[in-house]
Amino acid sequence: MTGDVQYAVDRPTAPTANLVELFDPVSTSASQLLDLAERAGSLRTSSKQIHESSSELHKEALYLSWQRRTNARGKLAPKALLEELADLGFAWRDVARMVGVSVPAIQKWRRAGGVSGENRRNLASLLALCDEITERYHIQEVASWFEMPLASNAPIRPIDMYAEGRPELVLEHASGHGDVEQILSAYDPNWRERFRSDFEVYLDTDGAMSIRPKGE
Repeated sequence: MTGDVQYAVDRPTAPTANLVELFDPVSTSASQLLDLAERAGSLRTSSKQIHESSSELHKEALYLSWQRRTNARGKLAPKALLEELADLGFAWRDVARMVGVSVPAIQKWRRAGGVSGENRRNLASLLALCDEITERYHIQEVASWFEMPLASNAPIRPIDMYAEGRPELVLEHASGHGDVEQILSAYDPNWRERFRSDFEVYLDTDGAMSIRPKGE
């Protein structure tokens, strides 16, 4: 055991091995530096393309899973679909808005039925999305989650996005993979200006929360 002692040296792994090469900045030629910069740029481009492709594939997989769940939920009677949505904690006004009908229509469906095939699928789709979010992303009390604003400086909620026909943004938000500001911008490019406030909430000297103009 007194023989040669070998020390492990960390070596760069592919694909960065061809980029992270030790060199002397003084002796390195301009052409070598240019080549290194070009290879770095190519790697960044490839990385961006892979990220975009994987993101689109993930969204497509979520959509297909949601549609599969929708078809399964569509086997239930509309009244049963409504009862399950109510059991989840959704208010009828929110269900009506997300399905695209009036509250009296919802109440009529509960009493006497008469739901069209399109509206039956709309109910099944909403319940299926709740299934997807709850089971895949372990979100508890999904109805109150739908009511929670995405950010403190913008009162945009998953309910709003779903009602405006952007369920893919609801799924993206639920996954936690998407940046909140990017999701808000995809929903409303002018959200910052719409919800900009000249006031701020602060803790006053008496321990109570108060409001004051920003900058004071």
